Amino acid sequence: MPSDSPDSTEVDAAPSDRRDVVLAIDINGGHFQAGLVTAKGELIDRATVAVEPDVGPESHYTALAMMVSEFRGVSAEHHDVRIRGVGIGSEGPVRQGLDAVSPVGLPAWREFPLRDRLSELTGLPVFGDLDAKALALAEGWLGAAQGHPDFCAITVSTAIAGGIVLDGQLLEGETGSAGHVGHMVVEPGGRRCRCGTQGCLDAEASGLAIEAITGRPPSEPTYEIMQRTGGLVGRAAAMLCNAFDLTLVVVGGSVASGFGATFFHTAQVALDENARLPYSRGARITPSRLGESGPIIGAGALGWRGVRRAARSSRTQPPNAR
Repeated sequence: MPSDSPDSTEVDAAPSDRRDVVLAIDINGGHFQAGLVTAKGELIDRATVAVEPDVGPESHYTALAMMVSEFRGVSAEHHDVRIRGVGIGSEGPVRQGLDAVSPVGLPAWREFPLRDRLSELTGLPVFGDLDAKALALAEGWLGAAQGHPDFCAITVSTAIAGGIVLDGQLLEGETGSAGHVGHMVVEPGGRRCRCGTQGCLDAEASGLAIEAITGRPPSEPTYEIMQRTGGLVGRAAAMLCNAFDLTLVVVGGSVASGFGATFFHTAQVALDENARLPYSRGARITPSRLGESGPIIGAGALGWRGVRRAARSSRTQPPNAR
């Protein structure tokens, strides 16, 4: 398990007869999810709200807030648990700590102050990050990367993003944006990306890109588009393995999981063809072991990591600084 993953033995909880949980929230363009996640990664309740595409930012927030409030109401009464904090994994772009979110699949939210709004609503500490970084924590904690201190997780969904773990630590970067693998160029001179360059993985293989290229939703792919998407993701995975000395890439997201075996076989072939250095040869690409639970478990992992860090910081501060 990466050392950056949640560890219940490090959570400094006040004495309580109730089991501690975090309220985990997953934000993407299709739906909002929320659930209660224990310090051991058990998902003890879960709910989903569909995102209405043609409403304003406050309507989206109201739908999320109602679900959050319902969970706060039932946590003690029905589950006999105490919520220690809120963890959020969000489709990007996001600002560090989710000070603001602009999910590509949710156009109404642009620079939406999600952390402050949820902190005000719940009165709890709120911790969040990019959805792919949340997935990386989850897969290292309970999924396909257990026991691997060095790996990458990629989400292939409406957009494409990634989270990179080295020496057991999730890479953050100067602004918290490390892992944006969707902006690696895989088709020089290819389609114009929203970032301004051409041929980015996100512009060529994301759900939005597939719909723009084919005129069909990614849920209705041709065999050729499944192969092409897998090949492009495998090419990007090889670049990561070559650059960061990795031998494992875990892939999740609705597009990858929906394309299934065709996607993963083609991705592995492309990885084999392009990762040929002595240390990257033999690298493998594998589906998320957590499946559709990965995003919400990942949000829970972010929440527990934040709770753990806050407890540690409190213990190390001198009394007059508290």
